[in-house]
Amino acid sequence: MNKRHYLVAAMCLMTLAACTQKTELPENPKDKEEYRDSQGNSWIYNAMLMRWALMPSLTNGLSTTHYYYPKSGSWTDANGSRVNPPSGVKVSPSGTSKSKSSGNVFGTTRRSYSIHG
Repeated sequence: MNKRHYLVAAMCLMTLAACTQKTELPENPKDKEEYRDSQGNSWIYNAMLMRWALMPSLTNGLSTTHYYYPKSGSWTDANGSRVNPPSGVKVSPSGTSKSKSSGNVFGTTRRSYSIHG
C-alpha cells in the first residue's frame, strides 16, 4: 500500500510539473491580440487565419516566425511548410482545459444522481 501511495504522489507531481511548463494561450483571442507566455515568448493572433504567430526573439532562439494553429495543433514555418514545434516551446493542445477540470485523472470521479418523481 505504501508503494502505491508513493506512485500516486509521484504521478501527481509529474502532472503538476507538466502543466506548469505548458503555455496556456488565451482560448478566445481577438484579432491582433498579443500575448507573452511564461517563457518570455511573444505571440500575436490572426483571427482571419485562426493562428498564433510565435515571433522570433533572443529568448526563444527562433530566427523566423513560426505559426501555431490551435484547432489542429499544427505548426508551420514562415514559408508555410509544416514543421515540428520549435524546441523549448510547449503549448497545450486544444481542449485540454476541459480535461483538466474533469477531476478523474486517478479515477476519483464524483457522480451525482437525481431522482425524478
